[in-house]
Amino acid sequence: MTSQEDPSVKTQEVEISSWITPDDVEKILNMIAASGLFSASEIDSAESLAWDCAYGNGSGPDIFLKATVNEAGNETVIGFLCFGPIPYWPGNYELYALAVEPEYQRMGIGSALLAEMNKVIAGKDGNSILLETKTDRAYETARLFCEANNFSPEHRFIKQFIPENGGIVYRCDLSSDVDNLL
Repeated sequence: MTSQEDPSVKTQEVEISSWITPDDVEKILNMIAASGLFSASEIDSAESLAWDCAYGNGSGPDIFLKATVNEAGNETVIGFLCFGPIPYWPGNYELYALAVEPEYQRMGIGSALLAEMNKVIAGKDGNSILLETKTDRAYETARLFCEANNFSPEHRFIKQFIPENGGIVYRCDLSSDVDNLL
């Protein structure tokens, strides 16, 4: 029996928008902390970035995308990602963070957020998106998710983007012109 045949299965429309409000910041920070994948300094950086974006009205270079559902007339944040341009490296962006509430994982929400990010970056004539994650076993799901969404491990040395201890850099190319990335 599919969810279409089962009247007890509730479906919800997920909306993705390119802004966050001050009311969203606490929910986003709770998602980051609950994931267990971010260090205290990364959480502090995310908090600063979230507040800057929430009060910046889109005027800063960094962008938050949020996924929401409408529950009983209230908009509820169920996922987000944040990205921004890599300074002094035109056309190249870094994905800083992505999280989806556990009860909404494996439903395509993270992939939909990435697809929207790709559209935004392509609209800005972006070439590639890089991200760093760790190689510990705890990050295996994150690495598999990246690889399933067209990110490949970067095996070349890129002076503008060097992983920290125990890190691996992933890249998603938005164009085939890779030579201008170095």
